[in-house]
Amino acid sequence: MLGQLLESLSGHLAVHLESRVPCTELYEARIASSKPSLGFFILLISSAVIATLGLISNSTAVVIGAMIVAPLMDPILSLAFGLAVSDGRLIRRSAVTVGFGVLAVVGTASLISWGLGVSYVQSEITGRTSPNLIDLGIAIAAAVAGSFSMTRKQLSNSIAGVAIAVALVPPLCVSGIGLTLGSEMVAVFGRGTVAGLTNQIAEGSFLLFLANLIGITVTSLMVFLVQRYGSLRTCWRNLLVWLGLLSMPLSSALHDFSVRQQMDAVFAHVKSGRLKRVAIAQGNPRLWSRVRLTYSNVSVVDNKATLDLVLNAPEDFLNQSVMNSLNQQMLNRAKEFGVDDLDMNISVIPNRVYKFDN
Repeated sequence: MLGQLLESLSGHLAVHLESRVPCTELYEARIASSKPSLGFFILLISSAVIATLGLISNSTAVVIGAMIVAPLMDPILSLAFGLAVSDGRLIRRSAVTVGFGVLAVVGTASLISWGLGVSYVQSEITGRTSPNLIDLGIAIAAAVAGSFSMTRKQLSNSIAGVAIAVALVPPLCVSGIGLTLGSEMVAVFGRGTVAGLTNQIAEGSFLLFLANLIGITVTSLMVFLVQRYGSLRTCWRNLLVWLGLLSMPLSSALHDFSVRQQMDAVFAHVKSGRLKRVAIAQGNPRLWSRVRLTYSNVSVVDNKATLDLVLNAPEDFLNQSVMNSLNQQMLNRAKEFGVDDLDMNISVIPNRVYKFDN
């Protein structure tokens, strides 16, 4: 009786297994996607233009639109398929297409940034300069979705959503913009503007792209192998090579990410922008109660940290001795976290009150 009731409510529900795309058909599709065609470069450059303008104007919606247009995911998946089936010609062609695509995007973004005379960056750009393991996790999940949807005809429409999730073109555009900014940049946040922050834009954003590229390739390769496209016996060398490449740029990412989180936690209890509750300011709470923390950013590379702070305080309120004390306290905290070296950049925005007794 109970079984009949459940069956009637479920409507004879059963797990539906989509039919797998034949290997020869998928192989032909991957060959076509690996070729550096005119349409590929038109879409890619158009995507780079849209993404660069969206990054410069700090428009999230425009950047998302650029990710939908970008066709860079296709040759990367072709590269992974070529590694799975051990096709050297497909591997080389896909790698060349990806390489030319990278140059096209970076070059386009650099030309636009240089032509517009960009001299400052905003959150859409700075948010893509510090890759971490979360970005790698997103790339892996997107690779599973992208490679699996390619092997099932019913799921082929999901590739646009995958392209949005992994975001390959925007980091390359940030690299192109960073190449035109020189060694110093101006950062805009909220209603404030601060100059003199260390510029790691081009390097950090390209590392983000590299992590996405290798993460997608290795994960897609494994998905293809699980579905019996290719054999582990013939492609294990390819897998080891790409796993080695994956470990090179991200070998210290786990430690650096942990240190960065601990240093960020120093400012986690800031209330209403005030520093009086922060551990580094407890030595003189009356002084720091009049100081506001407007911006803080920690980057850790090879166990060396760079800390950027922007403070808002009354004019001539924070003198050199106070700044020296703050620097020493942060240096001591950084050493507690296991950091070998700490570079601090403190920018102070003075505020002045004018009183008129009329």
